[in-house]
Amino acid sequence: MTDIIEIDIESIAQGGDGVGRLGELVVFVSGAIPGERVRAIVRERHNRFLRAGVIDVIRASPDRVELTVNHGDHVPWQHIAYPAQVRFKGEIVADQIRKFLPGVETPIEPVIAAPQPWGYRNSARLHVAGAAIGYHASGAKTVIDLVDDPLLLPSLRAALAGLRRLSFADQIGEVLLRASAVYGYAAAQLSPTPQASKDALARLAANWMATTPTLAGVTLDGQPLAGMHVIYDELGEVVFRLSLSSFFQVNHAQAERMLAIVRAALDPHGGRLLDAYSGVGSFALPLAADYDEVVAVESYPPAVDDAIQSAADNRITNVQCIVGAAERVVSSLPGPFHAAILDPPRRGCHPALMKAIINHAPNRIIYISCHPGLIGRDLAPLLAAGYHITLVQPIDLFPQTPHIETIIVLDKDRST
Repeated sequence: MTDIIEIDIESIAQGGDGVGRLGELVVFVSGAIPGERVRAIVRERHNRFLRAGVIDVIRASPDRVELTVNHGDHVPWQHIAYPAQVRFKGEIVADQIRKFLPGVETPIEPVIAAPQPWGYRNSARLHVAGAAIGYHASGAKTVIDLVDDPLLLPSLRAALAGLRRLSFADQIGEVLLRASAVYGYAAAQLSPTPQASKDALARLAANWMATTPTLAGVTLDGQPLAGMHVIYDELGEVVFRLSLSSFFQVNHAQAERMLAIVRAALDPHGGRLLDAYSGVGSFALPLAADYDEVVAVESYPPAVDDAIQSAADNRITNVQCIVGAAERVVSSLPGPFHAAILDPPRRGCHPALMKAIINHAPNRIIYISCHPGLIGRDLAPLLAAGYHITLVQPIDLFPQTPHIETIIVLDKDRST
């Protein structure tokens, strides 16, 4: 078998690669679209499958479009027309649920498309190597120099352009850019190189702010360097105070839609709500007015600090914020909870958390997945414990990438 193959692409895989067959082998081809015939170079060989990358398109799909970003490894689906991206994401969610929850009758709603396929991201973590600044190449530590990134909000594009006009080589190894979608300004966090001096970094920050009107502050490893060291944004009519290192949904418009879906699905009428993996309180705080008490559990202390400060700023007094691993904290909490929100990171929910949730037996659970391949693993214990799925709602927070969020509503069967 040669390293170069020609293959017809039949479907799309979880993770975003096109899928074809070469004899008995399944071939995952990055950069390929269903319906295409491509020439590809084999990069990995395994007993049952190969991994390859497109080097030439022999027969193109009508869904293929021109690239917007050269060397855009951070936008691996930019070659796919956006309506097709949405369609493929729906197929991926349905396929993963059928595969890992066999026999479960699951209504799957159409994917909610993003209103802006470009220019939506409110954050970016950029790496620096000498005078190059950008993202790492796929599967490598090489920094791809990025002149501009149309995936970002305008204030972040302006901040990146401003930094590129300055001399930053050998002073910084990484830059975290964050923007307020509502208020339209940006802030940055610098990670210095070992040889950088604080005085030189302070001059860099001052010059950057002086030449970039949308840049409101620069921090150094989380400590104030110039201007603001936090940003403020809004979600669900709550004003959030956000440390630059705390997670906040990167797509503001779709985050608002997620919140609306969760609120409608909960149909709240008092009682107690559990919010596990709560972050800065992006669900807990806007939903607090609908409950007697909300208990928010998050393992990252700065995010909990942000949630507590945001609650105080908005005069929200019925949210209890607890620092700790969800699987440990939730098992020790007193019940009952009328409803629970589980919004885990990409690795999914810890098995011990699922046991604790089952023991608390909330009437309704909202499970939010950012990894379709883990939906079956996480939900199987809940289904075995007598919960049934009433809604599967995929929503696209990450256009130009294969990532997809899925909101799943489960109700407790009281006859069990």
